[in-house]
Amino acid sequence: MRRLPIQDGPILDWLRDFRSADAIFISDGRQRVVAWSPEAERLLGRPAAEVIGRRCYEVMAGTELNGHPVCRRNCRVAANARRGRPTEAYDIVARTADGEPICLTSSIILASNGDRARPYMLHLVRPRSRPADGSAIASASSPARAVERSAVPPIGQPLSRRELEVLRLLATGQSTVEIAETLTISRFTARNHILNLERKLGAHSRVEAVVYGFHHRLI
Repeated sequence: MRRLPIQDGPILDWLRDFRSADAIFISDGRQRVVAWSPEAERLLGRPAAEVIGRRCYEVMAGTELNGHPVCRRNCRVAANARRGRPTEAYDIVARTADGEPICLTSSIILASNGDRARPYMLHLVRPRSRPADGSAIASASSPARAVERSAVPPIGQPLSRRELEVLRLLATGQSTVEIAETLTISRFTARNHILNLERKLGAHSRVEAVVYGFHHRLI
């Protein structure tokens, strides 16, 4: 894995030796990219030499479907990391080096370097499925227009009132935990609502479900 030439001790050397079929990059407590795997190069079309040393939010520039920034200075992942809290896997719309939108799921692993306030954040990044008809992912800058271009199939089953509430919260970028807290329900119940609405909409991911929701004017 291509790395930033700094002396940060054995923990970073150990992390840098990780390999995965998923793309991996590592950011430090200052949100600098300190390692970038070959799989990350292939997925995003950005060579390590272009990325190493830059802020991760500048590289990924991830947004929610509606264009609201997810990757930013002191983002939720970095804020949680400083408190020693892992962040649940989340979906973002990023852009490849040639400007094409790509829908990704990111999972975070925290690793302490002796400074608990600034752990390393290992990002496992993988593409999310596109709609079954092969239509493009909704543009982060104009999701409604992209959805209009998509031939989204009709809803197989109507959503319940609670499932509609959950879908609308997903569209705002809330995680399963945040949805559970907002609706005062358990995480297990929130997860089941998400799985049920995905099934009813024929979606393969949360982002696809939100795209379908926009198309069918559920959001």
